[in-house]
Amino acid sequence: MSSKTGHKQPSRWFSPSLAGMCLRYAVMDMLRFGRSLDPVSLQAMHEGSRRHRQFQQELMQQQPYVAIEQSIRHEELRVSGRIDAVVRVEGELQAIEFKTVNGERFAQIGQMGPLFAHVAQLALYLELTGYRLGCLIVENRETDERREYYFRPDADFGHWLRQRIAAATASALARRLPEREISLGCRWCDRWQRCFTTEEQRDQMIADHPLFEPNPAFMSMPAAVSR
Repeated sequence: MSSKTGHKQPSRWFSPSLAGMCLRYAVMDMLRFGRSLDPVSLQAMHEGSRRHRQFQQELMQQQPYVAIEQSIRHEELRVSGRIDAVVRVEGELQAIEFKTVNGERFAQIGQMGPLFAHVAQLALYLELTGYRLGCLIVENRETDERREYYFRPDADFGHWLRQRIAAATASALARRLPEREISLGCRWCDRWQRCFTTEEQRDQMIADHPLFEPNPAFMSMPAAVSR
């Protein structure tokens, strides 16, 4: 964590992709903690990046667009990131977020709705930009099938996101990790070794507390319209 001169590196700003993640994970990312990525995960990341670029090329050829990879930066909250694409729909600006998942997760999304982390990221874009429309596109990496979910800004959820970001930033600046938010998500976390000493301990604690209960608590996700 220290430079050659002995000074600590400043923490990263909060990335919108962390909006729906465990608060402890978000702070670890801001403090540049390493990740444990297996070959399957690395391959999925590379494939996701390739499909992401392909989607943007399709969008540029098929639909008038306002911006591709639009940069957003919020000085007060210390948030920095990029929106995949912005288009204009009936005079209103729409933020588009594109995600890829495996076949099993895609089927789960079809039954249960979009993943919390994906919705939170798009909701944060709407909160910070003031755009009135959001579109989440989820693609199955195994079949190329896509699902689309449409959102409007949600004031309550936006307030919750601001609270989370403020808490993460305060912890990162103090170089202090928050308490664990244990849930089923810990099983697939690429930094789980920072929270548990063994897989057995992790799995037992997940079994005791499988539901994600963030601090501060939230009531519900923004409503989505699927297509």
